Amino acid sequence: MQASPEAVGTALRDWLTSRWPDRRGLEVKDVRLPSQGFSNETWLLDLEWERDGEFKRMPAVLRLQPSELALFPSYDLSLQYRCMERLAGSDIPVPRLFGCALTDDAAGNPFGRPFYVMEHLSGRTPGENPPYHLAGWLHDLSAARRRAVWLNGVEMMARVNRLDCAAYDFSFLDHRTSGETPLDHQLRESRAFLVWAESLAEPYPLLRAALDWLEVNRPQGGPIGLCWGDPKLGNCLFDSDDDRCTGLLDWESAHLGNPVDDLAWWIMLDRSLCDGYGFRRLEGLPSRAETIAHWERCSGLSARDLPYYEVFCAFRFALIMARIGCMFMARGLVPAGQRMDLENGGSALLRLLAAEQGLPFASPFPITAGAMTA
Repeated sequence: MQASPEAVGTALRDWLTSRWPDRRGLEVKDVRLPSQGFSNETWLLDLEWERDGEFKRMPAVLRLQPSELALFPSYDLSLQYRCMERLAGSDIPVPRLFGCALTDDAAGNPFGRPFYVMEHLSGRTPGENPPYHLAGWLHDLSAARRRAVWLNGVEMMARVNRLDCAAYDFSFLDHRTSGETPLDHQLRESRAFLVWAESLAEPYPLLRAALDWLEVNRPQGGPIGLCWGDPKLGNCLFDSDDDRCTGLLDWESAHLGNPVDDLAWWIMLDRSLCDGYGFRRLEGLPSRAETIAHWERCSGLSARDLPYYEVFCAFRFALIMARIGCMFMARGLVPAGQRMDLENGGSALLRLLAAEQGLPFASPFPITAGAMTA
């Protein structure tokens, strides 16, 4: 059972007080849950204290490892903390970190499970519920400003992809076995994720067919770099005055691999929020071709294998949405009889991409009539 805001605030206050003895009268206030997020438990809060006779207030975020069966078969909260630790010395804006307990039995851990505390960066993110294609601050901007927001986000993603992994020591993200490529490892992990998801629900023939094709048709070679893992407008913070990208969030899926994987996810996720649900794409957002060209210029990398990775990303997103769908159905958050695990923006886009690329698994899983617009 999830703790109350009051209990969370008290536990965190006591823990931070022991770590920050020079911050007198430290209080944790306005503890609240955000409106989105499925993979870990997240609390928003404010820290207040007095130091050198001056009153301070700072918005912060507490993230805890899930205590119950959740979105992924396994979860390592330490990876995202360690990523942000490394990136703190780079030109990639990430939140400041205020401390962590990255094991269940860490000394003084008040929650009994891994957690960390970080700064809550200022800025705004485009919403996904409802999608920014339909409403929200990005929707309300001029077409020129929407374009600037998009390209600024792509440029920041490219900074991640061109980072010198050795210089910043991201070796802890390398989980390959002997002889594996990063893509081999990703596919092996994807197979394990699919088997686990099916064990909790039922077989997913579309996902099985897509993964079979991906395993047979994997591209060879390609660069190895840092992949953000969940690059999207919704994980970018933007300044409300000049549309600069001021922060990158959510590093839980960071990995080493071909950086074009990030570009594919960015493009795929945007399409899933419009084509995947039958909405028209927001006017003013750059095209796929312009996005690719901008990423290649900013990263210095080639998007040669992008079509394959778009299918791979659509498969992964459809699998994640299958799990989210099951969680929503179990909690009664969707109407009775609605199969959110089967019918969602991820699975719709996977079928669409298979049809566009003429892939052999497309025909048994036709696109639902009227599900998408041009």
